[in-house]
Amino acid sequence: MCTGIRFTDAQNNLFFGRNLDVEQEYGEKVIVTPRNFHFPMKHMEDLTVKRAIIGMGISVPGLPLYFDCANEDGLCIAGLNFPGNAYFIDEPVEGKTNITPYEFMVWAVSEFTNVADLKKALENVCLVNTPVAPSMPVAPLHWIISDSKETITVEQTKAGLNVYENKVHVMTNNPEFPWQVTNLNNYLGLTNNDKEPTKWSDQDLKAFGVGTGGFGLPGDSTPPSRFVRAAYLVHSYPQVEGETANIAKFFNILKNVAMPLGTVTNVHGQDEWTVYSSCYSVATKTYYYDRHNDFNTKAYTLNDENINASDLVIYE
Repeated sequence: MCTGIRFTDAQNNLFFGRNLDVEQEYGEKVIVTPRNFHFPMKHMEDLTVKRAIIGMGISVPGLPLYFDCANEDGLCIAGLNFPGNAYFIDEPVEGKTNITPYEFMVWAVSEFTNVADLKKALENVCLVNTPVAPSMPVAPLHWIISDSKETITVEQTKAGLNVYENKVHVMTNNPEFPWQVTNLNNYLGLTNNDKEPTKWSDQDLKAFGVGTGGFGLPGDSTPPSRFVRAAYLVHSYPQVEGETANIAKFFNILKNVAMPLGTVTNVHGQDEWTVYSSCYSVATKTYYYDRHNDFNTKAYTLNDENINASDLVIYE
């Protein structure tokens, strides 16, 4: 499970990030993939990374496998769990751009600077069910992708590769994205304005306190409920000024859709919880994150040294 969001401030500076909700930690670290890094591809010519990339992930073996990342020009992407619906083809298709799911994020942010150009390229993409290694099964993912102008959701199902305009700028997990957006119509009554006192028959009724406009806002951890809650919060939270205030805004929203340890135990008896929360600020090229057991926010910035490094830069 996971939740991804994005918003821009009054100056159109993009803030993008996610909660990673899983049943274990993977030893994930902040990784910078420098320009000109050699990234071998399974079914197409190897990549020479064109734009430096920063994000959270693991390195296996010597390759950056990102959970979420952004390039130096401000194109951002996150992969979220999509079990039961994600469908990747078994063999490459001649004439198509055949990419494996673990390659997809690096390919996208290496090759493109904006969503518009990426959307055109996606018209010829097939995602192929090839793992990075035999011991590592292919993750059933879908993706939220943003720049300062727009957001898309990318899902490959049995119906093919679908690219959806994402006008609410949030994403969670199942069901498929169009269902999640349609479901928002069930929550038209939500508002940040409190309800006025009223009368039923001869009985006066008034609220016990503030927050009555939010009656019906779902509070559980299911993907549809987190989608509604995140969409409502992104829409309702007012614009703020400055990097610090916007990062605080971002993490305030993410904490509202987080899964604290001990609150969710799946059908296999495993706890699932929000392992980390992240936010990338495009204006300062800074990746912020905190962990479930350490709310001290850490920050790493793309700079001349790591952008032009000779190999992956991995921050402990």
